[in-house]
Amino acid sequence: MTMRNTDQDWGTLSKLFHWLTALLIFIQIPLGFYAEEIKDSPFRPELFVIHKSLGMIVLILVIERLLWRIMGTVPEIPNASEMQRRLAQLAHGLLYGLMLLIPISGWVITSAANKPLNFFWLFDIPAITGPDKALKSLAVDVHVICVFILIAVLLAHIGAALHHHFKRRDSVLKRMWF
Repeated sequence: MTMRNTDQDWGTLSKLFHWLTALLIFIQIPLGFYAEEIKDSPFRPELFVIHKSLGMIVLILVIERLLWRIMGTVPEIPNASEMQRRLAQLAHGLLYGLMLLIPISGWVITSAANKPLNFFWLFDIPAITGPDKALKSLAVDVHVICVFILIAVLLAHIGAALHHHFKRRDSVLKRMWF
């Protein structure tokens, strides 16, 4: 196993970024929906501290992933047509864009609501904007819409990986695993 990507395989660091981000997102989506549902629960504020803290970790991981991807090699998709390559690039671009936009819009929601963004009860992350009800409302809409788009793109991404593994029987899924 090598840390760096090659033309044929993802490196260990790319795999760690991928699976850690995936794990956090698969925690974040239901956690966010659940925290929204339990409006009268005394546990709601604590769940949102966890949700927001994990969101900041996702944001940092995605920035690191993007920098690592830009500085390195991206393995080729085996036996892919030009259209398949372009669709994969589009899906990955959407995933990265959404993984940036969702935590940033969450940060804007908290800041525009004039609430502290507390990182796991350790310290507050500075506001990204001042209090603004209209901006908060817009950021909520962006956040929610982007989560639903992310779910759709993730389903397509997972479906494509499974298609490569079970139907095409190529190495696309295997080379992202350890």
